[in-house]
Amino acid sequence: MKKLFCLTAMLAVCLPLSAMAQEAPKAELFGGYSYLRVNPGEGNDNIGAHGFNTSLAGNVTRNFGLVAEFSRFTKSQSFNLGDLFNQPGLGTAGAKARVSTYLFGPRFTLRTGSAEPFVHALFGGARGSFEASAAGLSQKISDDAFAYAVGAGLDIKVHDNFAIRLGQVDYLRTKIADEGLNNLRYSVGFVIRLGNR
Repeated sequence: MKKLFCLTAMLAVCLPLSAMAQEAPKAELFGGYSYLRVNPGEGNDNIGAHGFNTSLAGNVTRNFGLVAEFSRFTKSQSFNLGDLFNQPGLGTAGAKARVSTYLFGPRFTLRTGSAEPFVHALFGGARGSFEASAAGLSQKISDDAFAYAVGAGLDIKVHDNFAIRLGQVDYLRTKIADEGLNNLRYSVGFVIRLGNR
Protein backbone atom coordinates (compact mmCIF):
# COMPACT_ATOMS: atom_id res chain seq x y z
CA MET A 1 0.00 0.00 0.00
CA LYS A 2 2.88 2.36 0.79
CA LYS A 3 4.44 1.69 -2.63
CA LEU A 4 1.15 2.48 -4.38
CA PHE A 5 0.79 5.69 -2.36
CA CYS A 6 4.39 6.76 -3.18
CA LEU A 7 3.88 6.03 -6.89
CA THR A 8 0.62 8.01 -6.94
CA ALA A 9 2.27 10.92 -5.13
CA MET A 10 5.19 10.93 -7.61
CA LEU A 11 2.79 10.93 -10.57
CA ALA A 12 0.77 13.76 -9.01
CA VAL A 13 3.95 15.85 -8.70
CA CYS A 14 5.58 14.94 -12.06
CA LEU A 15 2.57 15.19 -14.41
CA PRO A 16 1.97 18.91 -13.84
CA LEU A 17 5.72 19.53 -14.31
CA SER A 18 5.77 17.74 -17.67
CA ALA A 19 2.62 19.58 -18.76
CA MET A 20 4.25 22.90 -17.81
CA ALA A 21 7.23 22.10 -20.02
CA GLN A 22 4.90 21.80 -23.02
CA GLU A 23 2.89 24.95 -22.33
CA ALA A 24 2.75 27.80 -24.80
CA PRO A 25 3.60 31.38 -23.95
CA LYS A 26 0.69 33.78 -23.46
CA ALA A 27 2.28 36.27 -25.84
CA GLU A 28 5.19 36.37 -28.28
CA LEU A 29 6.98 39.53 -29.41
CA PHE A 30 9.01 39.20 -32.63
CA GLY A 31 11.43 41.66 -34.19
CA GLY A 32 14.01 41.32 -36.91
CA TYR A 33 15.37 41.92 -40.38
CA SER A 34 13.15 41.47 -43.41
CA TYR A 35 13.71 41.42 -47.17
CA LEU A 36 10.94 42.17 -49.67
CA ARG A 37 11.19 41.05 -53.29
CA VAL A 38 8.66 43.00 -55.31
CA ASN A 39 7.41 41.83 -58.69
CA PRO A 40 5.44 44.78 -60.11
CA GLY A 41 3.79 42.77 -62.87
CA GLU A 42 4.37 40.62 -65.93
CA GLY A 43 7.52 41.39 -67.89
CA ASN A 44 8.95 43.67 -65.19
CA ASP A 45 12.12 43.03 -63.22
CA ASN A 46 12.04 42.13 -59.56
CA ILE A 47 12.98 44.87 -57.11
CA GLY A 48 14.52 44.11 -53.71
CA ALA A 49 14.03 46.23 -50.59
CA HIS A 50 15.45 45.84 -47.09
CA GLY A 51 13.60 46.61 -43.88
CA PHE A 52 12.24 45.21 -40.64
CA ASN A 53 9.31 43.15 -39.42
CA THR A 54 7.73 43.18 -35.96
CA SER A 55 4.76 41.29 -34.58
CA LEU A 56 2.87 40.64 -31.37
CA ALA A 57 1.02 37.33 -31.03
CA GLY A 58 -1.45 36.50 -28.29
CA ASN A 59 -1.95 32.76 -27.90
CA VAL A 60 -5.60 31.91 -27.30
CA THR A 61 -4.80 28.20 -26.91
CA ARG A 62 -1.59 26.18 -26.95
CA ASN A 63 -1.57 26.01 -30.76
CA PHE A 64 -3.80 28.88 -31.90
CA GLY A 65 -3.05 32.60 -31.64
CA LEU A 66 -3.87 35.99 -33.08
CA VAL A 67 -1.10 38.10 -34.64
CA ALA A 68 -0.70 41.85 -35.19
CA GLU A 69 2.22 42.66 -37.49
CA PHE A 70 3.96 45.77 -38.82
CA SER A 71 6.75 45.86 -41.42
CA ARG A 72 8.53 48.58 -43.35
CA PHE A 73 10.84 48.48 -46.38
CA THR A 74 12.89 51.14 -48.14
CA LYS A 75 14.64 51.23 -51.52
CA SER A 76 16.80 54.20 -52.57
CA GLN A 77 18.72 54.79 -55.75
CA SER A 78 20.63 57.77 -57.16
CA PHE A 79 21.81 58.45 -60.71
CA ASN A 80 24.43 60.74 -62.18
CA LEU A 81 22.52 62.47 -64.98
CA GLY A 82 25.77 63.40 -66.73
CA ASP A 83 26.70 59.74 -67.06
CA LEU A 84 23.18 58.77 -68.03
CA PHE A 85 22.88 61.30 -70.87
CA ASN A 86 26.59 61.57 -71.70
CA GLN A 87 26.50 65.27 -70.72
CA PRO A 88 28.86 66.21 -67.84
CA GLY A 89 27.58 68.67 -65.25
CA LEU A 90 23.88 67.77 -65.33
CA GLY A 91 23.85 66.82 -61.64
CA THR A 92 22.18 63.88 -59.97
CA ALA A 93 18.70 62.42 -59.71
CA GLY A 94 17.37 60.20 -56.97
CA ALA A 95 14.42 57.97 -56.20
CA LYS A 96 13.21 56.55 -52.91
CA ALA A 97 10.37 54.07 -52.41
CA ARG A 98 8.85 52.97 -49.09
CA VAL A 99 6.30 50.28 -48.32
CA SER A 100 4.74 49.77 -44.88
CA THR A 101 2.31 46.99 -44.00
CA TYR A 102 0.02 46.55 -41.01
CA LEU A 103 -1.59 43.12 -40.92
CA PHE A 104 -3.70 41.05 -38.50
CA GLY A 105 -4.88 37.46 -38.44
CA PRO A 106 -4.78 33.92 -37.09
CA ARG A 107 -1.70 31.75 -36.63
CA PHE A 108 -1.43 28.02 -35.96
CA THR A 109 1.77 26.76 -34.26
CA LEU A 110 2.80 23.13 -33.88
CA ARG A 111 4.51 22.87 -30.48
CA THR A 112 6.37 19.56 -30.41
CA GLY A 113 9.58 20.53 -28.65
CA SER A 114 12.24 23.12 -29.31
CA ALA A 115 11.30 23.42 -33.03
CA GLU A 116 7.97 25.22 -33.47
CA PRO A 117 6.75 25.54 -37.08
CA PHE A 118 3.79 27.84 -37.75
CA VAL A 119 1.46 29.00 -40.52
CA HIS A 120 -0.58 32.18 -40.69
CA ALA A 121 -2.97 34.21 -42.83
CA LEU A 122 -2.81 37.96 -42.24
CA PHE A 123 -5.03 40.74 -43.60
CA GLY A 124 -4.86 44.51 -43.41
CA GLY A 125 -3.34 47.38 -45.32
CA ALA A 126 -0.24 48.70 -47.01
CA ARG A 127 1.02 52.22 -47.56
CA GLY A 128 3.40 52.91 -50.40
CA SER A 129 5.21 56.14 -51.18
CA PHE A 130 7.56 57.14 -53.96
CA GLU A 131 9.72 60.24 -54.14
CA ALA A 132 11.82 61.35 -57.09
CA SER A 133 14.12 64.35 -57.31
CA ALA A 134 16.24 65.86 -60.09
CA ALA A 135 17.78 69.27 -60.76
CA GLY A 136 16.42 70.70 -57.50
CA LEU A 137 12.84 69.58 -58.17
CA SER A 138 11.06 66.77 -56.34
CA GLN A 139 7.79 64.91 -56.64
CA LYS A 140 6.19 62.63 -54.06
CA ILE A 141 3.18 60.32 -54.35
CA SER A 142 1.66 57.92 -51.83
CA ASP A 143 -1.22 55.47 -51.73
CA ASP A 144 -2.99 53.18 -49.26
CA ALA A 145 -4.33 49.77 -50.24
CA PHE A 146 -5.66 46.46 -48.94
CA ALA A 147 -2.97 43.82 -48.40
CA TYR A 148 -2.75 40.22 -47.27
CA ALA A 149 0.03 37.77 -46.47
CA VAL A 150 -0.03 33.98 -46.36
CA GLY A 151 3.03 32.23 -45.06
CA ALA A 152 4.90 29.94 -42.70
CA GLY A 153 7.90 30.04 -40.43
CA LEU A 154 10.03 28.21 -37.90
CA ASP A 155 10.96 29.27 -34.37
CA ILE A 156 13.65 27.46 -32.40
CA LYS A 157 13.04 27.73 -28.66
CA VAL A 158 16.31 28.45 -26.87
CA HIS A 159 14.76 29.12 -23.46
CA ASP A 160 11.22 29.29 -22.06
CA ASN A 161 11.35 33.07 -22.58
CA PHE A 162 13.40 33.30 -25.79
CA ALA A 163 13.42 31.85 -29.31
CA ILE A 164 15.16 32.44 -32.63
CA ARG A 165 13.02 32.78 -35.75
CA LEU A 166 15.13 30.97 -38.33
CA GLY A 167 12.83 32.09 -41.09
CA GLN A 168 9.40 33.37 -41.99
CA VAL A 169 8.42 33.31 -45.67
CA ASP A 170 5.27 35.07 -46.87
CA TYR A 171 3.49 35.70 -50.13
CA LEU A 172 2.43 39.34 -49.71
CA ARG A 173 -0.13 40.74 -52.13
CA THR A 174 -1.20 44.37 -52.47
CA LYS A 175 -2.13 46.92 -55.10
CA ILE A 176 -0.52 50.35 -54.81
CA ALA A 177 -1.11 53.17 -57.30
CA ASP A 178 -3.16 50.78 -59.48
CA GLU A 179 -0.15 48.46 -59.75
CA GLY A 180 -0.71 44.90 -58.52
CA LEU A 181 2.32 43.75 -56.54
CA ASN A 182 3.18 40.08 -56.01
CA ASN A 183 5.74 40.13 -53.23
CA LEU A 184 7.87 37.51 -51.54
CA ARG A 185 8.90 38.46 -48.02
CA TYR A 186 11.56 36.77 -45.88
CA SER A 187 12.08 37.66 -42.20
CA VAL A 188 14.51 36.46 -39.54
CA GLY A 189 15.01 37.59 -35.94
CA PHE A 190 14.31 37.01 -32.27
CA VAL A 191 11.17 36.13 -30.31
CA ILE A 192 10.56 37.12 -26.69
CA ARG A 193 8.08 34.73 -25.08
CA LEU A 194 5.97 36.18 -22.26
CA GLY A 195 4.10 34.16 -19.62
CA ASN A 196 2.73 30.63 -19.84
CA ARG A 197 -0.64 29.45 -21.09
